[in-house]
Amino acid sequence: MHRNSAPLRVLNGIAGFVSRLLGVALIAAVILNFVNIVARYGFDHALTGADEFQIYLMVGMAFLGALVAHIRRRHLRMDVLTRHFSPPVARLVDFVEALLAIAVCGLMTWVSWTYTIKIFTIGSHSQNAHIPMWIPHSMLAVSFSLMTLVGVIRLFVRDDPIPAPGAVDGTAP
Repeated sequence: MHRNSAPLRVLNGIAGFVSRLLGVALIAAVILNFVNIVARYGFDHALTGADEFQIYLMVGMAFLGALVAHIRRRHLRMDVLTRHFSPPVARLVDFVEALLAIAVCGLMTWVSWTYTIKIFTIGSHSQNAHIPMWIPHSMLAVSFSLMTLVGVIRLFVRDDPIPAPGAVDGTAP
């Protein structure tokens, strides 16, 4: 399949939506931080739970950002050697890399959902903002679930042509 296949269009749409959502979340965090600073230093009254909320928001942004990076293949990848491999060897290395990513993300999916469900069951809330703790923990579970799904889709849909041996920029000499 080529770059315009339906699964890849859906993944790119998800990446675009999540990117916009992350932009809104960042703006909200900055505004909340500004308001909290003005309240704290201008009126000697900090917003209870604002710092806690910002921390959870930033953690969620990091994991959703990792999802976007994974979809767009902008994550850290050691391809110094593989770009010099023959196309069949490069495809094999890419396949093994995809399997390992699915295994790690799958394990993290299982662990994070197990913990999120446990936190939900006991009804834990954050200390200051009283946020149900399953909400920030679910950001990890959702992100890793989607990263696992992206990895599985990539096993069946080729979206990244393997460069010819010696080609640094992905084009053949």
